[in-house]
Amino acid sequence: MAARFLPGWVMVSAESGRLLENPGQLAVDLADVQHNGNGVYTITTGASETIRLIKRVGPLPPGVRLEYGVDFEDDVPTVALTLSERLADDEVAPVLARALAESTAPAGAGDRVFSPGSTPDVDAVQRPADAGLRAELRQRGRLLAGKRHIHAVRQLALTMGVADGQPNAALLRTLLTEEERTILDRAADPAARPLEDRVDRSGYLAKALGGSGVSAAVIGTAAAVFTGNPLVGFGIAVPTIVNAAVGSIAERRLDEQKMSGRKPAYTADRKQREYDFPGLRSLLDGAEPVRPAAVKMPRATAWRNYLRRYAMPTLATAAVAGVLTPLGVPALSTALVIASSALAKSLAERLVDTKKLDFRLRRIDATERLRLADPTLYVNQLVAEFTHLQTRLTQIRTPDGTTGEASADVPGSPPYTVALAAQLIENVSGSARRALLGGKRTTGTDHPQLEALLSAAGPGLLGAVTGAMGDKYFLNRDEPARDASKQWSRSHQEATQAAELASALEPQLRALRELVDHLEELNGTSSGTLRNLPTVTTPPEGLRPSARAPWSAYAVQAAAGSLGGVAGAVGLDLLLDLPDLAVVLTAAGAAGSMTATPAARYLFRSRELQVHEALETNKAVRAVNQSDLLEQRAITRYLITQLTLQAESVIDPTHSPDPKRIPSSPTDQIRAATTQAVRRLAAEPPGKPLLPERLIALEHLTNTANALDHHTLHGTPDSRAHLQAQLDKALAETNRLYHDSGVPNGLVLPAVSFATAPQPQLEPSDDEITALRRLVDLPHPEVHRPNATPNAGRPSTNPRRPGTSPRTR
Repeated sequence: MAARFLPGWVMVSAESGRLLENPGQLAVDLADVQHNGNGVYTITTGASETIRLIKRVGPLPPGVRLEYGVDFEDDVPTVALTLSERLADDEVAPVLARALAESTAPAGAGDRVFSPGSTPDVDAVQRPADAGLRAELRQRGRLLAGKRHIHAVRQLALTMGVADGQPNAALLRTLLTEEERTILDRAADPAARPLEDRVDRSGYLAKALGGSGVSAAVIGTAAAVFTGNPLVGFGIAVPTIVNAAVGSIAERRLDEQKMSGRKPAYTADRKQREYDFPGLRSLLDGAEPVRPAAVKMPRATAWRNYLRRYAMPTLATAAVAGVLTPLGVPALSTALVIASSALAKSLAERLVDTKKLDFRLRRIDATERLRLADPTLYVNQLVAEFTHLQTRLTQIRTPDGTTGEASADVPGSPPYTVALAAQLIENVSGSARRALLGGKRTTGTDHPQLEALLSAAGPGLLGAVTGAMGDKYFLNRDEPARDASKQWSRSHQEATQAAELASALEPQLRALRELVDHLEELNGTSSGTLRNLPTVTTPPEGLRPSARAPWSAYAVQAAAGSLGGVAGAVGLDLLLDLPDLAVVLTAAGAAGSMTATPAARYLFRSRELQVHEALETNKAVRAVNQSDLLEQRAITRYLITQLTLQAESVIDPTHSPDPKRIPSSPTDQIRAATTQAVRRLAAEPPGKPLLPERLIALEHLTNTANALDHHTLHGTPDSRAHLQAQLDKALAETNRLYHDSGVPNGLVLPAVSFATAPQPQLEPSDDEITALRRLVDLPHPEVHRPNATPNAGRPSTNPRRPGTSPRTR
């Protein structure tokens, strides 16, 4: 048992007792609180429900603020609550408010509504956890004068999924009260992005000072000891440290520009892959798709941004040197060294970034093509399933192959020559330091200019050769680690996506198979093969691989160039008798780099991973991608409708393609209109313009109508107004797509009969299953055999015109 923290126990016990004796200070709906002694309370809620609370204070695991459980005695819920004795004084009220709100709220199963990965459009029924989060938000709103509570409210907003940029923030905020939204607005920082994808300024500063700063201090100390003049060391160290500190600010800004500069290249490659691997879209019989223009996008942000990144700290260094020089500190030479390397470093960094991104794009493209061509991918299994059902239904064998070809060759990291070129450019600063600060030789020489050049540049040449080896060693371990981590996350999201799609699609596929089996039995034919339903993709096992090279790779990378530079300096000293100070500065710089730089870069990468993991959580990266799910459900609904129409034409050629249904409300009118629109599209001949776009718009329209009905029962006036605006917007967009497709009247809405009894809200899949079951149950004295030639409304297993090549690059 953990040792008690007596002062904390006393403080938390007293503060929590005081709050319970004054329940009006808690942001929870409590009508009355009676203290029965020994930490036991009888609480009557605002809804006139009674609970028994047993409050205790004690040690809890690190990071755990409270624990509670609910039990029933004599039909009275008993809440056993334990508060952590490590709570700060002003943390007791928010924690207690959350615990009371959560334990007194009506019980409810399922995940909470206020979450980044929730679906509040179809599930707005709030759970006890939602009540707890909202109570904590209100309680912290009363304490916003303190910076800690402002930060806590911002973190709470991310946890609840209501921060700007989160998937469902706009709709979730409409489920909050005006008071709660005001608290969020008061705590928001207009100058910062809630979903930050970079390490904060302190992280960049720590990396700069822990790397370049420590190296500068070591070099300055060595120079001061060797020359016996502390001002020499001061003149080397201080400008360099200032350069590193100011450079950290410029580096963070450049990283933001790099991120935005890379997006067009990723987008262009993704569009090419989407054309080559259309997935379910390959089964649509719309207009022939056009390959996007292959344009090589920039591989790095503009060079001026790199130059600005190094010019800013250079100017700051010059200003410091200008202040120190009149005071007798020889800082001007250091400023000249830094200035001489600014241009070189900007060129080197952009060269490395360009080549790294080029290889990264090629590697991602090859990896994604292998994944998309995998026959076990759930979407590819669906393509095969629909193709097989179409073949059985029409008794026409369709061409195989609905995806492009994928190469197994996955590029690695940039070649050694790229690292060597970058190292040669970066070693300009080291050569300048030896030339300007290394002192002069005391012995004569026949070729002073040549030997001075060799003494300045020679160690840098060897350091560049070995440093490039270190860079290559590091990249060969860092890039695969990053890829493995991304693939793990992608596979998990893919499995979640497949499970969600399968939950809605499997009943329809079973009903469709049953119908096809029934028709084959009546027709006296059989496919002769038994196939399993598409299998949901399984997520990878084990923990997520680290997206970071091992510590040894950081150490080897730093040591390779440093040891090479020292070896070059010692070798040239033996041959040419270099100035002793030049050798000392080279050795000191190597010692500083080998000890401080690996640790600084390793720790910075660790903080970077923490930021990225938090970003993935706050953006629900591994949850269901609702946009992709919308498209998948829209296309599968259309394909099932096409197959159903063909089955209807086989069973009853006179069957009307439009179901007779009178809607009873505006939302039911939307659902009836979209159902009729999909059936009409399925019955049209191939070559339909904007077919995928119209199907997605119709599905979105249906989902929004369903969401509006759901929020009529479980939402708020604000959420209903928000969804009504979304419904109007979706209807306008659908009409626009119909007009662009050559349908001047847009989407046809059937008449509404408010006298008709309200129709039960059904998903499109439920309608299709009902239609399929009805077809199976109909008597079929004689089966009508369709013609062998393709008819209108027959789904395509290959949307390309005859004679065109498959979509491969």
